[in-house]
Amino acid sequence: MAQLARRRNEHRMSCEVVCADSREAIKSLQCDTYDLVILDPDYQDWEHLCAQGFIEEAIRVAKPTGNVICFTKQPFDLLLRNKVEPWFRREIIWSFTNGGAWVSNKMPLVSHQKIYWLAKSKDFYINVRTGLEYPEGTKSFKRSTKQFGGWVGEGKQFMKSEKGTWIRDHYQFNKPNTGAIPSKPRELINVIVNCFSPCEGLVFDPFWGSGTTGKVANELGRSVFGIDINPERARV
Repeated sequence: MAQLARRRNEHRMSCEVVCADSREAIKSLQCDTYDLVILDPDYQDWEHLCAQGFIEEAIRVAKPTGNVICFTKQPFDLLLRNKVEPWFRREIIWSFTNGGAWVSNKMPLVSHQKIYWLAKSKDFYINVRTGLEYPEGTKSFKRSTKQFGGWVGEGKQFMKSEKGTWIRDHYQFNKPNTGAIPSKPRELINVIVNCFSPCEGLVFDPFWGSGTTGKVANELGRSVFGIDINPERARV
């Protein structure tokens, strides 16, 4: 673990992945290190991760202005939501029209997952512009006047921003077809990295998997440190 910590200290504006058990390896990492921690384990592992203090470790290694993102879905979301309450900021819904391979005669087809945004302190970093392009045909306009009782608010002028659309609490991106290793849509990871970590910041992904987080983060000018227990996945 000491060797892992030394390698992490030498990491600068790059993409590095090590093969290790994240539950143990994270304990050797320094406090207040990462701008963004993205947690995307196998969802059935959330119960054990919560019981073993993994959320607290993720918060510990985040910078004072850092954010932690947790991916989950029903029925694994309830325990996690209760666990993250001290740091919880918002819930983001990711929906899709493909996927949902598991079906039941007694349950609705799964067509969405949840993203919990956690912040280490009230001084968290956020960039409200996603970098995503506006829908085709979007035009500048003046919003309508709002009235509540005796209060009247003048409608604001809407202008498209060069920095992309405003972040929302719901996104629809279909699941990518990546073969044996499941992955999240690049567009979704783009929003998360762009909005919750500063340019030239440091992103930590302890469940490396397909490596989508690392690829997208590097393209956006962030450094990435990843961990995966599978040696075949722990490669850049």
